[in-house]
Amino acid sequence: MATAATMEKAILPHNPEDAEASEYGGMAKFKKDFRRFRRNKLAVAGLIYIIILFTAAFLADYVAPYHYSTPSPPHALETSTIHHWFGTDELGRDMFSRILYSARNAIIVSFGAVLIGLAVGALVGAISGFYGGILDIVTMRVVDIMFAFPQFLLLVILVAVMGRGLGTMFVAIGITSWAGYARLVRGQILSAKNNDYVEAARCLGSGNGHIIRKYILPNIVGPIIVAVSFGIPAGMMAESAMSLIGMGLRPPMPSWGNLISAGMMEMYGFPHLVLWPAATFGVTLLAFTFVGDGLREMYGKE
Repeated sequence: MATAATMEKAILPHNPEDAEASEYGGMAKFKKDFRRFRRNKLAVAGLIYIIILFTAAFLADYVAPYHYSTPSPPHALETSTIHHWFGTDELGRDMFSRILYSARNAIIVSFGAVLIGLAVGALVGAISGFYGGILDIVTMRVVDIMFAFPQFLLLVILVAVMGRGLGTMFVAIGITSWAGYARLVRGQILSAKNNDYVEAARCLGSGNGHIIRKYILPNIVGPIIVAVSFGIPAGMMAESAMSLIGMGLRPPMPSWGNLISAGMMEMYGFPHLVLWPAATFGVTLLAFTFVGDGLREMYGKE
């Protein structure tokens, strides 16, 4: 007698591409999708830049020629030299080193914020989309309220209440960003759960956990990855914006926001103070945008 799993495998429709990928395992499907990503040269260039930046930022203690808080008054406000590639600030601190440490702080804040926002949003969106009913209605009204309230104002309030710091920043940004992930996951689950193969699996006796794990989650991972690729630079921008208004990381801990803010006060006499951090910040955001576009093509339809 055929088991439910055997019947499910025989009855449920399969995509020929998925069947080909399953013959060699999930790695074959990833390689096929990644070939689509590689066709986007800007996305590949952005990915290479991000990998280099992340590596240098997390090895800043070894890569940076100086510590971010080490002053050198005799070399204050120097432009680019062999010893200080990006020049120095008003206290003689090496700008290249401070930008590297700023990148590490931005990465920690943005990734922490994305993990918190995605964890909360995915859980809320999954429960709301899969079970529906009154739970879905109440949950979506809460999400609507989150979207109606100015996100930056809520971020300022949370930081003012919880205090400034690296941990506080990514928790506050994560709390203010979960609603977008919730709406995305809910929409993806609503679309996936109404497919014929999900109904067939349910008729064959598959439980909710099996259906979610085997049929729904694989179909929504792609859009979530794309959303995360855009959520990371959004977290960086939020952290920098908070630093620009004096509510970000406490000095002397550097961030791109407070480096740009401080550099703007001296930009006419010493433009390197604002040029290098602003350029690094802008190129990083652009790289994430290129990678996000590449991922959208990678998980999209040809």
